[in-house]
Amino acid sequence: MTWSELADTLKNSGALSADWEQTFRAVPRTLFTPDRILHDGEWTDRAAEPDRWNSLVNSDLPLATQTYDDEATPSSSSSMPTVVTQMLRHLDVMPGMRVLEVGTGTGWTAGLLAHRLGAENVTTVEVDPVLAIEARDRLNALGLLPTVAAGDGMLGHPEGAPFHRAQLTAAVQRVPSPLIEQMTPGGVILVPYGTPFCNGGLLRLTVAADGRSASGPFVEDVSFMWVRDQRPESGDFEIDDVRHGASDIDPADVAEQTHAAFAIGLRMPDLFRQDVWAGYDRFGTGRFEVWDGVSYAHCRLADWDGKHAVSQSGPRSLWEEVTAAHAWWVRKGRPDLTRFGMTVTVDGEHRPWLDSPEHLIG
Repeated sequence: MTWSELADTLKNSGALSADWEQTFRAVPRTLFTPDRILHDGEWTDRAAEPDRWNSLVNSDLPLATQTYDDEATPSSSSSMPTVVTQMLRHLDVMPGMRVLEVGTGTGWTAGLLAHRLGAENVTTVEVDPVLAIEARDRLNALGLLPTVAAGDGMLGHPEGAPFHRAQLTAAVQRVPSPLIEQMTPGGVILVPYGTPFCNGGLLRLTVAADGRSASGPFVEDVSFMWVRDQRPESGDFEIDDVRHGASDIDPADVAEQTHAAFAIGLRMPDLFRQDVWAGYDRFGTGRFEVWDGVSYAHCRLADWDGKHAVSQSGPRSLWEEVTAAHAWWVRKGRPDLTRFGMTVTVDGEHRPWLDSPEHLIG
């Protein structure tokens, strides 16, 4: 597939809106993608496999461009083109608007914004100084000259404020206050948001008239890599005085249901979860684990209603809490994540809600 063919596909599917089509075609991802990329656990080098490299870059796929020391967990990427077009649509930019991007990465999204709005209206911040230099070089080579700053994007970019729009290209658990403070009243902040229980949703916040808060709905089901200093950590925990029992719900109803897991995460934002294969367990089964750093619980995915399917330890009975949160979600009509929203204040409060800011949850 060529870039033009991908643009045609996204246009026909409705993912690429008419106002972004010309820019999308003029600023292809191929011009911003490093020679070495990771997809589906396999690295591809452009020099060694040019056809495969071109096929991947011109496809609607996310591509990792850098990893942490474990060589498996991405630390920077080129996002799936469909997701990029979704975010640009929700950003809802107009001529003359000033935009802040947090997370430059390869520079592709900054290039799209600069082409559409003019380089003087775009500022992009990248925490990795090497990536910032590489992105700036790519942008300069194309005559697209937005402000590219190396630094902590969680602090925004006060030198360029105020901004009419801001978007983050990595997920957060906490929306940084400086971003709200550096926006104009009525400005929009677009941020991938998640909890240690579920990552996540795309949150579209509108800044209040007094500039002290921002509120808005989750508008898409998306999952981004985490901002580096907000990655959920499993932590250390000890399991003792274990209590056993059966489960009242099939854990697959949570593990395989994004909207349920997202709702539970909003109600229990301190709860970490993971799915593991417990080969050392005599039952040899996958299981769903949750913990808060002190209390721990797991439920077997198979035979989940057996009398020893659930194991719990610590002062909280976490599996009962997860079950109760799931029951709440069912009672509310099994809402998908786009019925949820969040209000964030410059004082750091995060207040999730269902359907409207007056209907707080938690």
